[in-house]
Amino acid sequence: MIIIEEKSLNTNTFILLICYLSGAASIIWLLFQLSAVIFRKNTTAVNTHKEGVSIVIAAHNELENLKRFLPSILNQSYPVFEVIVACDRCSDGTQDFLQSLSNPILKYIDIHHAAIGMNPKKTALDRAIRQASHPWILLTDADCYPISDQWISSMMKNKGSKEICLGISLYTEKKTLLNRFICFETLFTALNYVSWAIFKKPYMAVGRNLLYKRELFINNDGFGKHAGHLGGDDDLLIQKIASGANSTANISKFGITLSLPAEGFSEWWKQKHRHLHAGKQYPMGVLLGLSIYPFLSSIFYMSLIYSLFSFDFKEIILFYILRTCIFISIFVCIGQKLNARLPILFLTIAEILYLIYLLFAGFYNLVVPIKKWK
Repeated sequence: MIIIEEKSLNTNTFILLICYLSGAASIIWLLFQLSAVIFRKNTTAVNTHKEGVSIVIAAHNELENLKRFLPSILNQSYPVFEVIVACDRCSDGTQDFLQSLSNPILKYIDIHHAAIGMNPKKTALDRAIRQASHPWILLTDADCYPISDQWISSMMKNKGSKEICLGISLYTEKKTLLNRFICFETLFTALNYVSWAIFKKPYMAVGRNLLYKRELFINNDGFGKHAGHLGGDDDLLIQKIASGANSTANISKFGITLSLPAEGFSEWWKQKHRHLHAGKQYPMGVLLGLSIYPFLSSIFYMSLIYSLFSFDFKEIILFYILRTCIFISIFVCIGQKLNARLPILFLTIAEILYLIYLLFAGFYNLVVPIKKWK
């Protein structure tokens, strides 16, 4: 009987230790990433306004979104830029609308079919980029809009002397649980790829806000071997052309774009499935790096649950409260930095929802193929 009690005590002590270590390590990892963003200084560049920018938008039957959001792009306060809309098999009158605007800086390309061996969206982007008049390409989507008329200026200023600048794109806020989670997940993703880029390890970007040099795209054979993939026009391209030496990130509030979030769970899940599909092509080193936080946090919660049901949890509950407070503080800080505030009450459960999402999304992405862009 004494031996059993000693074994039980040893097991409980071991689980308690694992809980403390994994909980602390996961929070330290987040603090490490946060420090990159919080202490990042905006770059001061000289004469960037002399460099022309081509804004490229791939659109498939996006007439309503273009009517709503294109004006905020056309009215940017930047002296030398053009907007190219690549109309991918549009049948909703997009071309007529664009022509009716009669704006000298607005161009459109009418694409009726995808190139052989290339998916439709990449065909649209490739055609637009190769026909661009200016040396810098700034990508966004038809359902996306900049929060400031200084968007182009901010991206160009904060690229400094680099050839690639990763921008941040968030979602507009609504008072629903799904929307809260979408905003949180997007903010978390931004924290990941921006901090990695600042630490000279760029691994992804979002096509809703991405700046790079046109010749860099062309000299590296465009989308190359990934041209046939349904996703990855941002992630896989960055992994192909980006390095710690030629890339940076823009964390200025003026350089942020916003998108409309999915209206329902089904629409959002299809969207995430499409976005996560490119993850299968990530290098193993990137996948392992991205697994550090969710692995440590999962270990923390599993050991916490075991502790709650196996022995007196008073000695661990204070640690859980402290860790949760730090977690909330991290996302309050990053939210203030990027003007993306989330309710504190939601942040108390956000991490658990995020870990559950990663588990199911990862499994679903492995077994269910993606069939088309739109």
